[in-house]
Amino acid sequence: MKLKMLLPILGVASASALAQAPLTEAQMMKYTSKAQKTTIGKASKLNLPLSSQFATASMNGQSVITQTVSHPNASYIKLHFKNIKLQNGGKLVVRSEDGSERYEYTEFNMNAATTAQGDDGVSSFYAMSVSADKVVVEYTPGNNVGNTLLAQSEMNTLNAEIDSYYHGTENELVQPAETDTGIYSTCGAMERKDVQCWANSNPTEFERSRPVARLLMNGAGLCTGWRVGSDNRMFTNNHCVESSAELANTEVWFNYQHTSCNGSTLDTVVKVTGKDLLKTDYTLDYTLFTINDFAKAAPFGYFGLDVRDATQGERIYIPQHGSGNPKELSIESDRDATGLCSVNDANATGRGTGTDLGYYCDTIGGSSGSPVLAAQTNKVIALHHLGGCTNKGAKISLIWPQVSSHFNGQIPNGDNGTGPVDPVDPPSNELQDGVAVSISGATNSEQFFTFDVPANKAEVSFNMTGGSGDADLYIQQGTKPSKSSYSCRPYKNGNEETCTVNNPTAGTWHVMVHGYQAFSGVSLKAQTADGTSCGDSCLQNGVPKTNLSGASNSQVVYTIDVPAGVTLNVNTSGGTGDADLYVRKGQAPTTSTYDCRPYRYGNTESCSLNSGTGGTYYIMLRGYNTYSGLTLTASH
Repeated sequence: MKLKMLLPILGVASASALAQAPLTEAQMMKYTSKAQKTTIGKASKLNLPLSSQFATASMNGQSVITQTVSHPNASYIKLHFKNIKLQNGGKLVVRSEDGSERYEYTEFNMNAATTAQGDDGVSSFYAMSVSADKVVVEYTPGNNVGNTLLAQSEMNTLNAEIDSYYHGTENELVQPAETDTGIYSTCGAMERKDVQCWANSNPTEFERSRPVARLLMNGAGLCTGWRVGSDNRMFTNNHCVESSAELANTEVWFNYQHTSCNGSTLDTVVKVTGKDLLKTDYTLDYTLFTINDFAKAAPFGYFGLDVRDATQGERIYIPQHGSGNPKELSIESDRDATGLCSVNDANATGRGTGTDLGYYCDTIGGSSGSPVLAAQTNKVIALHHLGGCTNKGAKISLIWPQVSSHFNGQIPNGDNGTGPVDPVDPPSNELQDGVAVSISGATNSEQFFTFDVPANKAEVSFNMTGGSGDADLYIQQGTKPSKSSYSCRPYKNGNEETCTVNNPTAGTWHVMVHGYQAFSGVSLKAQTADGTSCGDSCLQNGVPKTNLSGASNSQVVYTIDVPAGVTLNVNTSGGTGDADLYVRKGQAPTTSTYDCRPYRYGNTESCSLNSGTGGTYYIMLRGYNTYSGLTLTASH
């Protein structure tokens, strides 16, 4: 078997590294011949059944099988399923415990799944990784395999199960036994820095890190990839992804970075999967490929290519996901007289003679596949793939002739300007108050709309009706909704769906219409109702609202004004079904943004919050299942 390794292995800032001489051509060729991927994840057997003993009946009579998988201190968990039945209305949901990360699989949408050898991508597959140490699975088998509790014996014969999973912990690289510890890719002092640490001092380089993504291959391998050109095209190394089979089990993580310099909070990460392998080459160590759900990558921009011979000494910089870390950026180099990363060898030996640029710019295991950008153009001039101090990147001038047909012969330009640019979102159409628009779309299509709500409106409603097929309505205030982040999603069969918000927050509301199946002739309308008070949606201190009811996935928002320096206690109780309580100060909560969410079974839930300076609190009841006879009380 051919061994492969992600070549920039874990560097060590030491005196020996500082004094290290560049590798000879013979040493480098010997080194590249035994390359292996760097890995972060490990596989674990599980054999956890998804059978009737874990099923409960929902209000519509369907059986929902629930299981939880946890691995202490894991940064992510990636589950493997087999014998899953999604045909005829089946559904599988894999999510984090708090619901902030959620992936849904049906017979019409498997884009978030990856496959390994032996998987058919329908009944056996890997789910998208969830970045948490506990994962919740909710499985509803298809109609002809026991979707009621009366047919559980038939369901048991299917033997659906979670048979294994991958788990990984950030910064804990699993190095192969063959690691050559004499090879360094951190040249001198370690000068890779959290990308946010450059935001103010080097705004152009910071902005040009947007198209860079972390790759997770086969549940465990680490590399870096990046968008190139405005179409669906991405680059990484051949030694990261060398075949269509490997690409089928590859995840691509955009926006995997901290929100502040060396912070602990991650930005919103967008995960997609590999789709088609377009071109790959061993000697130049590149792979050009496409991704599923390409529209999700649009906000992160794309690189242009610098198809020329580099100049000795010209400045470069490298955005990367070394060690699988949140995005980092190498700009400085203590091995260069200028103190900045530069081209130190314009004709270096990589996997071929004279195929590479050489540089002391710091990299590490996981950096393979990173773009090497020329500072004078802010375009990619090399594809990083080797360590050794000097580190190496394959020349774009040699790669371009092999891939130009995939760009219609036009060298791509990036979406960068002379300075930082804002992310480019997909087009969004503005809705007018009370004016219906007719929409149509394909299966899995996503259409976005905005609607401006003035201040002091008593209500805003978003109504979808008519037509054929099955479209799903999602809304959210302030930011675009997605299938995993929204404030209202009725999620019904057909096109009759409505979201109503009492006492809505003034400003821009965003609407997404997703094609669960192809649909046409659907009417979409947003409308406000006048009023200066919230009426029935207002809560009075200590006065209960009784006999409340709602359908599954329904959302009703109430408000209460709370003085400073008191404790607000919100309680739900009584009735039947399952309603979830959400509380947030200042604006309406969503399923992913709130100050308190107990998230328990049934209707008995409570929140206790210190009001601080006081203000308006928004209280949302969301139907996890259909509920009725519920009592809601807020007191302070």
